[in-house]
Amino acid sequence: MADITFKCPECNNDLTVDEKGRGMRVPCPQCGKEIEIPIEDKTSSDLSDVGEIAARVTAKISSAAGVERLEGFSFRGMFSEVFKKHTEDEVERYFAVGGPDTTPSISEVDTTWPKPWVFFRTFVIAFLVYFSLISAWYTHNNIFLVPGIILVGSFALPFATLLFFMEANVRRNVSLYQINKLVFRGGAIGLTFSLFFFAVMGAVKLPFIPALAAIAEEPGKLLALYLIINNKKYPYILNGLLFGAAVGAGFAAFESAGYALFFGLTDEVGGAMESVIMTRGILSPFAHIAWTSMCGGALWRVKGKQPFSFSMIRDPRFLKVFIVAIVLHALWNLPIHRLPFYASYFILGAVAWIIILGLIQEGLKELRVEKAAAINKLTTEA
Repeated sequence: MADITFKCPECNNDLTVDEKGRGMRVPCPQCGKEIEIPIEDKTSSDLSDVGEIAARVTAKISSAAGVERLEGFSFRGMFSEVFKKHTEDEVERYFAVGGPDTTPSISEVDTTWPKPWVFFRTFVIAFLVYFSLISAWYTHNNIFLVPGIILVGSFALPFATLLFFMEANVRRNVSLYQINKLVFRGGAIGLTFSLFFFAVMGAVKLPFIPALAAIAEEPGKLLALYLIINNKKYPYILNGLLFGAAVGAGFAAFESAGYALFFGLTDEVGGAMESVIMTRGILSPFAHIAWTSMCGGALWRVKGKQPFSFSMIRDPRFLKVFIVAIVLHALWNLPIHRLPFYASYFILGAVAWIIILGLIQEGLKELRVEKAAAINKLTTEA
């Protein structure tokens, strides 16, 4: 009888078994997960669930950005913990990481696809707080509620999305303190550099076109990322994705708060401030957070354990992703979005997230290699 080869849906490991075992359940030798041997002789990823055309499009996007094509990825598997019951103690343990005594050794790291869930709980809480404030505002029309509406509305979804990236950082070597520092310092510095680049563009008489904002803002956020984090302690691709998301979240929240304040002060009809907060909040996971995260992941893919040098930004492994981020940002700002329900924004966001997931996959493989080397060393020494 012939052998069949298929991939473990959890860790993407290749398994080869006798075809007589079709339909039987066996443990994966890599991750230990019990999986069913496919009845049909084919190797596929969960991308087949959305059809062959979607898989081809995904492959082309990944190729254009120079990242790996997704294999063995499952949306259902990744978010399988979201609606399960979790205790407060689990949440506490989830965030008690990243310190000298709370960072696990590489041999203890779970390198299968992460299953984040804390981000969703955080979003639900922030959502309820925001709508409580909005309801109170419409009921009592009290001006003292406005700062809370702007603050919670601008930070809620960006922060929840950022927690997704913290959970995706399965190395667990970055503390919540470091992330919060990046959000506020990175966001503020990114805005400052972006304003400087806008001033330079004005000085050379470039006409202001919304699409050109990408040329100022993406380099501004990237420069902020470099200035704050250039540390050998954080050498992994997953670290870069998290750091980029933190800077992007801070930038997005500060920018949204600025727009909300502007429309709140100038709107004579009413409702503009709330509309801006809602729209920018819903779209935030697909814009600045995604663009800066993919750039951070790509840069850390080049940087690794080396100190940063500006020659790294010329490396195609970074440059392709950075150019894609600028193009996505520019298209986002063009007045071409005529599809209903912000569909064109979600399509652009999907492109960014395909690249992000590809970088997460590469980051997991990077950790698997280091983990295997560490275990092999321990075995040899024993």
